[in-house]
Amino acid sequence: MKKILALLLALTMIAGITACAKKAEPAATNTPASSAAPGSGKPYPNANPDGSINLDKIAHYDKDYDYTKNPKYKVAYLATDGGVLYQQSAAAYEHWAPIYNCEWAGFLSANGDSDMFLTNLQNMIDQGVTGFILDPDASVFPAVRDLVSKYPDVKWMSQMAPPRDGATGDGLPIGGNLINPYVGFDNYDAGRQQTYKLIEWKKENFPDVPWNEIGFVAMAYSVSPPLQERVIGAEEVWLAETGSTDNFFVADSSSTGLNLQGGIDAVSPIISTHGEYKHWLVMGLIDDLAQAAAAVIDQQGLTDNSCVVTFGGSGLQVQWDEGQFDAFRYALFTAQNLYAEPIIGAVYAYLNGWATPETIWPSWIKWNDHGGEGHSYAQLRLPTVWLTPETYKHYLEWTDMYAKADYYNYSQDGISVDDYSPFIDVPADFKAP
Repeated sequence: MKKILALLLALTMIAGITACAKKAEPAATNTPASSAAPGSGKPYPNANPDGSINLDKIAHYDKDYDYTKNPKYKVAYLATDGGVLYQQSAAAYEHWAPIYNCEWAGFLSANGDSDMFLTNLQNMIDQGVTGFILDPDASVFPAVRDLVSKYPDVKWMSQMAPPRDGATGDGLPIGGNLINPYVGFDNYDAGRQQTYKLIEWKKENFPDVPWNEIGFVAMAYSVSPPLQERVIGAEEVWLAETGSTDNFFVADSSSTGLNLQGGIDAVSPIISTHGEYKHWLVMGLIDDLAQAAAAVIDQQGLTDNSCVVTFGGSGLQVQWDEGQFDAFRYALFTAQNLYAEPIIGAVYAYLNGWATPETIWPSWIKWNDHGGEGHSYAQLRLPTVWLTPETYKHYLEWTDMYAKADYYNYSQDGISVDDYSPFIDVPADFKAP
């Protein structure tokens, strides 16, 4: 589990049998309850009070809905790599598949070979698989779209990276236009939130230390535009809050590697050669780089004076379970099962004809990033929480309770399914200014 989130974010840099009954896709965003068969119970998962489809929640599991009354579709997960992250993602989809009354067709890795990825996809389609979660190298998404478009019954979602067409030009988002909906996170905001957390920690623990005596490090991987957005967000907050970037350093691991050793090699020269700073704040980017920064800080004897955070947390959770506590103190986190749920749920909604890629999550269509002209692809954001040594077991065990899983071996005593929510409000920047 240690490298789950590291591998997840690294991907952003490059980044069953045919259904028994073919269903027509809805032409409108709300379908009347009368379209459901009499006596079939709830017409749709998470339906509106009048029985119509709630397209903002159709992809989330509804414990009161009878999924077995629908055809049993075959679903699979295909990825460019077979590392720990992908295995954990596959386990989450395998967990959810029977809950959604789907047959799990398995997980296939292309071992970094994009041609093999497309071959695997074609072979699985030929075998009758109609539902896919696809994680190719980000540059392969246009080819994925072209292949899948030949098979109207095949539906898909991505996980690790937004599916974009690679177009460039003024005003276009990084990576080009969306070609399918996306479930995930805002990298720029992730950098900002990490920095605010570090500033909060400093104010609580060293309120009398001037800002110019604090060293700030943004761990980076500059060849990945999405990851670089985190660095940009961090620097903007640091400048706004402290008034200077003279003590803002970037530890770029693009030449050393997006892993623990690469992080150590990138950050060690910064911290070891700036002895004027006895306090360090580090935006860790991903788990491995955050752990690298904490290790270097510990070598310098500055653990008690420093704080490292990250956007991730699987490695930190393992570290805490093992009783290891150092300058790596907090992580902004979403559990894998919560990540997987709306993704496989969206595929299921497409297969049943309840939604299309153009109609799902209508409240989450971002005004300036929804695909090319005439398209309305949404970007559903996932809830995150700050993991702390005091709260992490409660949250992780809650995710087991919510997902009907048994992934974490903590007690559920004192935990309620209402303690957290799988939903968040739509950010203000999704609407045109």
